[in-house]
Amino acid sequence: MTTHTTRLLGAAFMTSLAVPAFAGSAEPVQTEAVPAPVVMPVASSSSDWTGGYVGLQLGYGEVTDGLEGNETIGGVQAGYDWDLGDWVVGIGADANFGSIETSAGDLDSLSRLKVRGGYDFGKTLVYATTGASYAASSDLGDEWGYFGGIGVETKLTDTVSLTGEIATHRFDEYGSYGSTTANTATIGVNYRF
Repeated sequence: MTTHTTRLLGAAFMTSLAVPAFAGSAEPVQTEAVPAPVVMPVASSSSDWTGGYVGLQLGYGEVTDGLEGNETIGGVQAGYDWDLGDWVVGIGADANFGSIETSAGDLDSLSRLKVRGGYDFGKTLVYATTGASYAASSDLGDEWGYFGGIGVETKLTDTVSLTGEIATHRFDEYGSYGSTTANTATIGVNYRF
C-alpha cells in the first residue's frame, strides 16, 4: 500500500471514530408541539318548524262590496306544521270574533280552515295561506267562502312565536247582498309544541 492510501484510510478511520463523539456533544433541537385545531360549534340560525301550535290573535277587519263596515277583531288559532328543509307546509284553523258593524247588520265572526306553505329562513317563516272561510251573523246569516293571504312568523324561543298576516276573504253569494269581501290584518302569538 502506498503512503498516500494509508494516510487516506487512517483519516477515514479517525473521522468515523470522531463522528459519534461530536453527535453526543451536540444539543438536541427543541421543537414545540403544535396543538391540534379545535372545531368550535357554530351557532345555528336554523329552526325546526315541525309540530303543533295554539295561539291568540288581534287585528282589524273590514267588509266591502255590498256590505260596508270595519272593526277590531280578535280570536284563537291552532295548527300543525311540517318542516321539509327549506320549505314548511301546514294545516290550521282560526276563529276571529268582534262584531263588524256593517250597513245591514253585524258580522259576528269570521272563521277559517287553512293550509299554508312557506320558506324557512331559520327562525323566520314567510308563507302564503289559503282555504275555506266561514262568516257568521245573527243579522246577515251565515255563508261559506274562500280566502288567500300572506304572512310571516318569527320564533322568539323554541316554543313562542309572533305572527303577522293579511288576508282577503271572498263570499260569492252572501244572502241577498251578493258578492262580499272581507279583508283582515292580524298579529298574534303562538305557543308551539
